[in-house]
Parts: sequence; structure tokens; C-alpha cells
Amino acid sequence: MITIAVTGGIGAGKTETVNILERLGAETIKADLLGHMAYAKGTPGFAEVVEAFGNGVVAEDGEIDRKALGGIVFSDPKKRRKLESIVWVRIRDMITDMLADNAANGVGLTVLEAAVLFEAGWEDLADNVWTVESSYHQRLARISKSTGMPEHEAQRRINAQINPDIRIRRADETICNDGDLAQLERRVTKLWEMIATQ
Repeated sequence: MITIAVTGGIGAGKTETVNILERLGAETIKADLLGHMAYAKGTPGFAEVVEAFGNGVVAEDGEIDRKALGGIVFSDPKKRRKLESIVWVRIRDMITDMLADNAANGVGLTVLEAAVLFEAGWEDLADNVWTVESSYHQRLARISKSTGMPEHEAQRRINAQINPDIRIRRADETICNDGDLAQLERRVTKLWEMIATQ
């Protein structure tokens, strides 16, 4: 089984790239969704997050309030590293299990979507790494449009991630996404065809 990891900064178009790959027939694993499972109510991760950040991060429904937690960790690098130490090991374990299941079930190609692929040291789980990149101002505009997040908060999220140059240097393929959706789809489809026919 071939595993392609798709990474990229917030607002660059990573999720849209993975959506295109899904339409092309790829099985996908989304690390962000696994991150939510890593501290779901009743799990050891939930208990650790509450212990580390207090009851103020628990929403009315008893789950972790991701907005409240994000406000804490994105304003303090030390607290962000604490959260990462709680969730990243759990996410990696889930990814490893899912990849093993896909291989056992005869899946030929799996796409792993992971914004923090390099930061978390997960690149060894993939045979091929693609990074989706876009200009800083384009990313800011996309984040504001899709989330309604204030610009200063969007800037803080962007700046919390590793420098795009590091992703570009370490990835096997760089997908520039400063154009429209049709351009992105053409580029992704071309890469998919190259990999899928190997």
C-alpha cells in the first residue's frame, strides 16, 4: 500500500486538496478529526487536557470546547506544546492502526491529511509527502472567509505553524495554490495519476 501525506499551512488549501483526492477514489485519514477523538469525553486524553488546562475548557455538552482551548494554546507556546504532548502520541497510534487496517483490507493507496506532519514527526508514516502552499495574504483572506476569525487571530494561527520553506524543503511535492479551484484540481489530478499508475 502507498501512503501519501498531505500537509500545508492553515488556509493554504490542504483540506480542499484532500477532498479532490477523495473524489478521485482515495481512502483518507484525517489527523485533525483524530485529534478531536484523542480528547473526547471519557478518554484518558480528555482527563489529561482538563487537568492541564482546567474545567474552563469543558463545554456545556461535556466535551472539550475547542474554541476555548485554542484561545489558550495559541497565545502561549508552552501551553501549546503541553497540548501537543497529550494528543500527538494518541493521534499517531490511531493513524498507525488505520493504516494497518487499510493494508490488511487491500487498500492500494491511502491519503493522510496532517497539518502538523513535520512538527509531530509523522512523515515516516508516508511514502510520499505533498505540501500545499499559498501566499500569506491569500491564506489570511481564506481563513477570514471560511471561519469569520479576526485577522489578528488568523495571523497568530499561521505564525504558530512551521515556516512554509521548511515544509517545501522536506516535502516530495509542493502544490502552489494561489489560483482558483480548477487550477488546484488539475494539479492534484496530475499528481494522483502519476502515483496511482505506479
